[in-house]
This record gives sequence, structure tokens and C-alpha cells, in this order.
Amino acid sequence: MTILALCFVLSGGASEAAPANSPTIPVLPLEQTDSIWSRLRFSAEGRLRAESTFDQVNGVDRHRGRLRFRIGAEYDLMPDVKLGARISTLSDGRDANNPHWDFGDGDGFEGGELGLDRFFLQWQACEALALTGGKFAHPFTRPPVLRELAWDDDVQPAGVAAVWKPSTTGRFGFDVRATHVVAAEVNESGDGTGSDPAMTGLQGNANWKASESVDLSLGTSYSHWSGVDDLAVADIQGNTADAEHFAIWDTFLAGTVRGGPLHQTTAFAQYFNNVDDESGEDTGFAVGVQVGKSSKKDDWNLFAAYYDVDANAVFSAVAQDDTPIAGTGTGDGMEGFVLGGQYFVADNVSLKLWVLTSDAGESEDPYRVRFDIDFRIL
Repeated sequence: MTILALCFVLSGGASEAAPANSPTIPVLPLEQTDSIWSRLRFSAEGRLRAESTFDQVNGVDRHRGRLRFRIGAEYDLMPDVKLGARISTLSDGRDANNPHWDFGDGDGFEGGELGLDRFFLQWQACEALALTGGKFAHPFTRPPVLRELAWDDDVQPAGVAAVWKPSTTGRFGFDVRATHVVAAEVNESGDGTGSDPAMTGLQGNANWKASESVDLSLGTSYSHWSGVDDLAVADIQGNTADAEHFAIWDTFLAGTVRGGPLHQTTAFAQYFNNVDDESGEDTGFAVGVQVGKSSKKDDWNLFAAYYDVDANAVFSAVAQDDTPIAGTGTGDGMEGFVLGGQYFVADNVSLKLWVLTSDAGESEDPYRVRFDIDFRIL
């Protein structure tokens, strides 16, 4: 009853449209027929990747092929309750940041592993409020161009989430997102010490349609990690071994201009600060731009971004794994560029060539070259 009352006070209908960079937790349809198949929706997508990493710290270049495939389904249990699940490829070692099979995993001839990386229930409590529980996509909106620096899209947390998106009028819109997710289940000791490593987060987003061709968005979030000292150092990946406190304030500003010879230009700036870290390695930022479009056959885009991340500015166990040095922000931190381009040979098939560099103060500054064929089936 409390939630319904909250909906009555806060809701006036869902916003007309979500910002272009808004991920996760879609709104349920409020009408459906009695047919099972009319309530069921499928999605499927895949990737073939060729990747080479040069000038690695160990002095050896690395070349590999990679595969990723995911298939999901959503089913309307009731007009306002949805069940969702997704099966994905799993990497050797089941790294949450990496769902790819490598060519030659195992003995090169065995099948690769599959796993259920999403399984959730979502209740559309009212037009403005969606509540989700289970294992789902991280609900926070992230910036365009280099959206995975602080949280990898491949990491699917388990917990609960709420998204409140009230109706708006005119050119301005906003939403509020909250989540609590568990990173690991810890068996408490006899004296009652120990707790599950978990993250509680809150985000606010504002969107402004400045004109018919210009959109601006601002997002800011606070993510507090607790019980991280109960995780093994290996699980924290690149963060320094004595960093046990993470409370990350993450803010980005993005803008898109449509039209002109480049069709569309998007730029962003992002800043994050681990306000609980006392080691002095606690801030980071990124800036980037993308020109062109990416929605249908013959669309193309070019993109470039620069990042500079201290060791404990992000929680590396969930941060992106694209950097040539494993563990975003490893050691004393790292900086580098991401450059590339993408071309859509069909509405659902694209070719992407990109280069990533990393400088972490090591004897070598590795860089990575990737060629991706991405496709969408459903």
C-alpha cells in the first residue's frame, strides 16, 4: 500500500522518451492478450572478434580470436509483472567482466560454457515507478562514447532496483534510480563478524531538449561499497591491496547535436571520486566525442576518448576490462586513449575497428587493436 500511495503522489504517467544513453529496466506494456506467445519476447545478439595486444609488460605480444553470444526472453506474468532471463557465453574462469570465449579455450575442441547471467522479476508499480529484483542489468545511466569505464555492461548484479521516472512537460525531464546489490555471500564467523560485500547506490538524471537539434543530459550517482574487506584481494583485481573503502561519486555531462555534414555529434565529460579512499589515489576523469550515427544500414561513426583513472577511483571488480593492462586503475592508476570507427553493413550487422592504449607507469605501454563483427538476431 505504501508503494501504491507513493505512486499516486509522485506519478503522472511515464516520460515520453528515455534519453539515448539510458540503459536497463524497460517499462512494461500495460495491455496484453491472453495468448502465451503474445506475452513472450525474445532477444539475441552475438560477436566475432579478432584482437591483438602489443608491447605487453611481459614483453610478449598476444593475438586471439573471441566469441560472444547471448539470448534472452521476457514474459508478462501479469499486465504489470514481467519475468526476464538471459543465457550468455562464459569465459574461462567465469570473469563477470568478460563473457567471451577465446579461440582455443580448453583443448581447442571442447564446447564452451554457458550460464544464466540474468534472471529477474520486474513490477511496474505504476506508470512512473518500476521495481526489479533478481539478477539484472545495472540500472544506472552512463555516459555515451565510453560508457563502461566505471561499470562494465557485462557485469550483471544481483539484488534489487527501483527507477522512478515521472511524467514531464516541455523540454525538461528527469529520473531517480536506486539499487542495492550483493557482490558475494559470506558465511559469518562464530562471533558474528563478517558481512556480505554489497553496494548501495543512488542516481539522479536530468535531460534538457535545448532545441529541435540539441539534447543535453546530466547524471550524478553515489555508490557505497560495504564489506569489501571480506573479499579476497584477487577479487578486487586492479585496486591497491590496502584499499578497503569505496564510496564513488560519479558525474557526467553529455550533449548531442543532430544535423550537418557529420549527421550527429555527441560529446561527454565524466568525473569520479572515491570519497572514502585515504591513499591519495581516488579520482579519475574521461572525455570523448563521437561523430556519425549508429542505427541502420550504411550508418557510420567515428569516436575518440581520453581517460585518466587513479588506482582506487573505480571499483575495478565491476569496471570495464577493455584496457590493455588488466584491472582498470591498476597500480598507481592509468591513462590512455580509445579510438575507432564503426560501419553498419545492415540494420543488424556492424563492423567495428578500434584501438585502445594504456600507460600505467610500466616499462612498456601496451596497446590493443580490435576488429569486431557485431550482429543482432532478435
